[in-house]
Amino acid sequence: MSFLQILSLVLLVLILVLSIWRHVNIGLLGFCAAAVMLVASQTYLDNGMASQAQALTAKTVLAHFPGSIVTLLIGVSLLFAHFERSGSLSWITDKVYKTIGNHAMLIPWVGYVFGLFISTAGAFSTATITLLVPITAALGRRLPKIFFICEVAAVVGANTGALSPINPVGMVIKDAASHANVSFNGWQLWLLGTIVSAVTVLILQFIFSPKRMTDSPKGQKPRHGLALLKPIAVDDSEKKQLCPSYAVCSTLAVLLFIVLVVFADADVGLTSISLAVALMLLFPQQSKDFAKKIPWNAVIVISGLLVFIGTMMSVHTMQAVEESLLSMTSNQIILLFIIAYLTTCLSNVESSTIGVISLMTPMIFTIFGGSEHLPLILAACTAPALLSVINPIHIAGTLIVSYTDEQQQDAMFRRLLTIAFFTIPIIPGATMILPAILF
Repeated sequence: MSFLQILSLVLLVLILVLSIWRHVNIGLLGFCAAAVMLVASQTYLDNGMASQAQALTAKTVLAHFPGSIVTLLIGVSLLFAHFERSGSLSWITDKVYKTIGNHAMLIPWVGYVFGLFISTAGAFSTATITLLVPITAALGRRLPKIFFICEVAAVVGANTGALSPINPVGMVIKDAASHANVSFNGWQLWLLGTIVSAVTVLILQFIFSPKRMTDSPKGQKPRHGLALLKPIAVDDSEKKQLCPSYAVCSTLAVLLFIVLVVFADADVGLTSISLAVALMLLFPQQSKDFAKKIPWNAVIVISGLLVFIGTMMSVHTMQAVEESLLSMTSNQIILLFIIAYLTTCLSNVESSTIGVISLMTPMIFTIFGGSEHLPLILAACTAPALLSVINPIHIAGTLIVSYTDEQQQDAMFRRLLTIAFFTIPIIPGATMILPAILF
């Protein structure tokens, strides 16, 4: 590995440690790390230790700024702020609670199944998640002790549905198999992935049981149990400005948003911003101070991290890690473990799960294409990677943080990051047991 590649890995570990230890916004640390990489690259070039092609420039570094994700966060926040301020969201949550009654523990599984169904039907999981996270937050205001597990269950279900052969992610896997002249049962892969995610959610529901939750205003660790993290509160004064026409229009805007994104492949961010601005023009009195509804802290987190991770990709850090690992052995069982862990690790540092899967599946088909247990091998490699969606550097994790009480957002970030760190060593190893035995 080159000096820049090693430096990028050191900086990645350093910003993760500093963000947890010193409670500094990890996005700001990511921007700083990218600046260090830029200076190191120029110094490396000036000393004649690298070619001009290997040098980083400010333009190439800032080219990784996630404009589409930033517009998504801004647009979805504004659109659902209309939906909430108009009273439509409160009306829906009232109906849901009256239907469910005292069976509160079923709510996480309602979100899981709903997200799984929409993504399985072909919707891009990001669109499904952006719909479910704010609705789940509204439900969580009634029962804050299940807010966290409800959000996790909904986003995991939505991302797991991406393994469906009619979902864009499933199609990427199918296309890679076709190029490798390999065939497998796509629905079997989807079923195996669903089993992995459902078991994971069940375990997390046990760990984060309402009985273990203890109220902690700033999300600090209480003496007993786990800190109760609550959804962002709604200003009671907003409820006085409700009007039927505003509620109807905001509901229609959300429905139109879903139709355009799911069925017309419209851009999530630009579509939601356009509809939100249209509502602002129609109802200016109800749209005051809407800039405060944008989760700027989350915008900084995702922007800084992705700029730095993109910089790592520019110096081919992940490719060097992959080549180093795969050069260690030719044993198929060991290779299977390496690929599974590498796919999960990459998914936890790269916000595009579909990008990681499209990178790794050709390797799986090349090495294991002739195996009769190919769906099981694919599920063991891809299902744990899809669980990385709860990592706060992903859109889903960032949205969950943005819909958490402002004083507890840092605590939510740390909790999601901790879960992501535990999934990396545990879940790929667990899913590898059966394929390893069959080999």
